[in-house]
Amino acid sequence: MVVIFFILPARSQVLAGEEKKILSIPKFTFFFSAEAVHHLTMNDSHPDKHLSSAASICLSVWFSLSSFVAVTGNAIVLWLFFKNESLRTISNCFLASLSVADFSVGIFVDPMWLATRCWIQPPLHSLMMEVIIVLWIHTSAATTFNICCVSVDRFIAIRFPFRYQDIVTKKRCYAVIILVWFSSLGLTFLTFFLDRSKKAMIFYLTCIIYTTSLFVVSFCYASIFKAARKQFKRIIAQQNPRKCDENIRVLAVHNFKAIKTVGFVLGACIFTWMPSLVLIIVGCYHILTKDESEMLELFLVAWPWVDAIAFTSSAINPLIYFFRNGDFRRACRRAFQWLPCLHSDISPEIGFTSERNQNDRITRNSETNGNLASQEKRE
Repeated sequence: MVVIFFILPARSQVLAGEEKKILSIPKFTFFFSAEAVHHLTMNDSHPDKHLSSAASICLSVWFSLSSFVAVTGNAIVLWLFFKNESLRTISNCFLASLSVADFSVGIFVDPMWLATRCWIQPPLHSLMMEVIIVLWIHTSAATTFNICCVSVDRFIAIRFPFRYQDIVTKKRCYAVIILVWFSSLGLTFLTFFLDRSKKAMIFYLTCIIYTTSLFVVSFCYASIFKAARKQFKRIIAQQNPRKCDENIRVLAVHNFKAIKTVGFVLGACIFTWMPSLVLIIVGCYHILTKDESEMLELFLVAWPWVDAIAFTSSAINPLIYFFRNGDFRRACRRAFQWLPCLHSDISPEIGFTSERNQNDRITRNSETNGNLASQEKRE
């Protein structure tokens, strides 16, 4: 996830007898003349610098659908999480925290972005624009940190399956989730308390945080893939697959399921947020070349489409978790078994067991089989 700091409060300065508006951007100072600012505040003065009516309608439908799916999907996930005690595992706590962040995007950011970016289109330095950007910073930071937590949790569960319950306790889980939300709030409040001359610190801090998060998620995904590959090679190497260690077989299946889930989530994040990265690079180029016209058009015309793609990730995440997580899928069928399409797929007598409970049984049976991690080290 990427937070954009192209929009900061403008200040006035007199240069060579002409008053110009300065848009403070990290490391660079981009000058907007009074005429350019007039283009931003008057929609009719330069229509090509703003969204057309057709584009506004199209984006409005996009934001509306994305908001509806994000709110509905994440609300169902959270409702199932709190309703079913078997789903309230440590791993699912991180998923629930991610759903809260995605739910916030759907219920707050999408509607406000629809109103401000598609229809009102306020000036860059207006209070309305600052409020929506601050809200976006908070929700996008929370989403990024929670995805990072989910990846680390999966890494520990797969790399150290028999030490998972000792490493990831409930107290540590709750502490990490609280830290995630307070960190995202702290990053947001920095925009209020820092002087305009120190706004660049937020940009550098944000770049470090998001770059580190991307590295952590990539490292976890690579480690998960490596561990699962080793386990499957061990199974294939067995002369008689039926005599293969049952713990290794079950863990390998869980690992490849986790790989697919993490892969879908990361793929969705890359697809939805990569356009933001590309436009940041293009925007920095226009800042360096002081191409004022292209910079304004980039922000006022291109960014709404990029935002629509980025916010779609909040609608995609619950769909990925629903289709990839058998526990949530069965819980949803139980909750909505009155629907004709689900009534035949569920039996009241059939229960379900969470993945963590299955891993608990594996842990209890592992006393005679040894620790998987130590086996990998000896190899």
